[in-house]
Amino acid sequence: MAKPDAAPEGLRYPVALKILSPDLAHKTEVGGVALNIADAAALKAEATTMLARVTSRAPAARITGFLVQPMVKGLAEAIIGFRRDPEAGPIILVGAGGIMAELHRDTALRLAPVDEAEARAMIAEVKGLKPLAGWRGLPRGDLDALAKAVVAASRLAALPGVAEAEINPLIIHAEGQGVTVADAWVVPASP
Repeated sequence: MAKPDAAPEGLRYPVALKILSPDLAHKTEVGGVALNIADAAALKAEATTMLARVTSRAPAARITGFLVQPMVKGLAEAIIGFRRDPEAGPIILVGAGGIMAELHRDTALRLAPVDEAEARAMIAEVKGLKPLAGWRGLPRGDLDALAKAVVAASRLAALPGVAEAEINPLIIHAEGQGVTVADAWVVPASP
């Protein structure tokens, strides 16, 4: 969606609305995310309000438009990220995700790439992801899909053209139902 008044036709509501800007890694910090928007009129109104809010809070940010996504609910949110350490090489991270990821810092780190067994070991280290194993009778999350996502991100980390990347949140669904990327960013390596 390029402009606030350009809501796409045929959307299935509710939807999420996110500001698009190469300058904003954390959209929530500047009011650039709105959830559970019920209809087209509310979408247009929220986009107008969001644009004003973000431009007042981050006046130097280049705004390129809006992203409209279907609302997705799952059992938990994870973060998967990597960066290239100048001495150690590519490092992969998995942890409890969402807007609280940086507050809790509940993560596991490894040198990339990792295989599926190592990804599972990383997931097991993260306290915030333990309920997904069916802890105390809670529904089991799709840890297979989460482990595969960690492996895939770790392979991306090994490529020379990417300096760092993050998926946050990665929505984890019930066992056998997969995962959904709700937001992500990639920083290309310097030429």
